[in-house]
Amino acid sequence: MLKYTLSRMTSKELRSVLEREDVDLTSALSSAMDIIDQVRANGDEALLRFSEQFEGFRSNAMRIPESELVSAQRRLPKLLLQAIKRSKARIEKFHSKQTIRPFEYEDDCGIIGQRVVPLERVGVYVPGGTASYASSVLMACIPAKISGVKEIAVCTPGRSGKVADSILAAAGICGINEVYSVGGAQAVAAMAYGTETIRRVQKIVGPGGAFVTAAKLLVRNDCEIDFLAGPSEVLLIADDHADPRFIAMEMLAQLEHDPLARAVLVTDSKKMIESSSRILGDLISTAARKEIVDRSSSCGAIFIKVKSVNSAVEFSNSYAPEHLVIDVRNPKKVLKSIYNAGSVFLGPYSSVAFGDYCTGTNHILPTKGVAAMKSSLSTYDFVKIVPYQMLTRKGASKLSETVRLMALSEGLPAHADAACARAGRVRR
Repeated sequence: MLKYTLSRMTSKELRSVLEREDVDLTSALSSAMDIIDQVRANGDEALLRFSEQFEGFRSNAMRIPESELVSAQRRLPKLLLQAIKRSKARIEKFHSKQTIRPFEYEDDCGIIGQRVVPLERVGVYVPGGTASYASSVLMACIPAKISGVKEIAVCTPGRSGKVADSILAAAGICGINEVYSVGGAQAVAAMAYGTETIRRVQKIVGPGGAFVTAAKLLVRNDCEIDFLAGPSEVLLIADDHADPRFIAMEMLAQLEHDPLARAVLVTDSKKMIESSSRILGDLISTAARKEIVDRSSSCGAIFIKVKSVNSAVEFSNSYAPEHLVIDVRNPKKVLKSIYNAGSVFLGPYSSVAFGDYCTGTNHILPTKGVAAMKSSLSTYDFVKIVPYQMLTRKGASKLSETVRLMALSEGLPAHADAACARAGRVRR
C-alpha cells in the first residue's frame, strides 16, 4: 500500500499515480501481428490451428449451434438464469433512454436534416476460458440491439472447445444467434478481416487481455473499435461521513481483478485513511484471490490525503478514473463538479459491483485516464449520423455569394463555380 499527502507529493510521485502502470504490449503486439497476418492469409485454417495451439483442442465447428444457446439456458442453475434476465431488463431500460434523434427543418434556403443510421454488423469479444463473463455479453449486445444493429457476432474462447453455459445463455437471452468458439487475437483478426466462416464486421467492442488489446490496436485502421482496455481501476472520494469498511471492501473488489489493478482513496480525513487501510489489510489476508491481491495492493492500493473534498474533486478530474465512488455527505452536489469519469457511484450503498452487473449502466468503460476523452460503451457507439440538405433554387442563389467569397479565399475556385452555377450565376 502507498500513502501520500497531496501537498507533499513530488512531481515524480504524482506522475506515477496519474499515469498508472500499464500492461506492456511490446511482446503482445509482435505476436498479435503474426496471428493477424496468418488469419488474413489462411482464414479458417489459421483459426483452427490457433485453437489447437492455445486451447489444446481442434474442432471444425467454430460456430455454436443456435440450439445450444437455448439448451444452455435449461442447463444453467435457475437462480443464475433469473439473475441474468433481471440484469438484462435493467440494462435495456437504461440504454433505451440513450437516443440520438433524427431531425429535419426547413428554412428559406431549403430542407436540412440528419438521419441516424445503425451499423449493420458488429463484433463482440467476450473474455472466457478460465473464467466466464455473461455480464459482458449483456453489456455489449444490448446497446447494439437497441441501436438497431441487425447482425451481432460474438467471439469467445472456450475451455477445451466448450464455451461456458452462462455465456451461451446470455447470448440466447439477448437474441443473438451467431456465437463462435474463437478467442484471442485470432478472434479480433477474424472479425476485422473476415474468414470463410466469420464475416467481417464494421466495429469490434468488448474487453480482453493483452493479446486482444494488442490486436484491436493493430486492426483499428481497418475496423472501428470501442477503446483499448487497461487494468481495472477505482478512485474513491470520501469524507469522515463514509464507512471505512465499505471503502476497504470497494478497494478490494477492484484489486482482485488483476495484478495491475488500481484502487485509490482520496480523502480529507486522516482517520479514514488509517481505518480503511487497516481494514483493507485484514481483508487482503483472507482474500479468495489473495495471490492477485497481494501483488496489486503493493503498488495499486493508494491512499491520498487532501485538504478538502474540493481538492479531491480536482484530483479526480485529473485522474479520470474508470470507476468513481463519491461517498461524502452530499454526493449529488459533488457530482456537478465531476467532468472526467467512466461511471460514477454515489453514496454509501452504490458499490461498483452493482454497476458491473445490474443497475443498468454499462461496465465496458475507458481506463487509464481515457475517460477524459471517451465515454462508456453506449447506444451511441453503434450508430452513424448522416446529415443531408436539399436546397431550392432560391436558396442556392441566396447562399452562392457566401460560398464564392469563402471558397476563393481558400483557393478553391471550382467550389465557387459549382455553387454559382446552381444559382444561374457566372463567377466574377
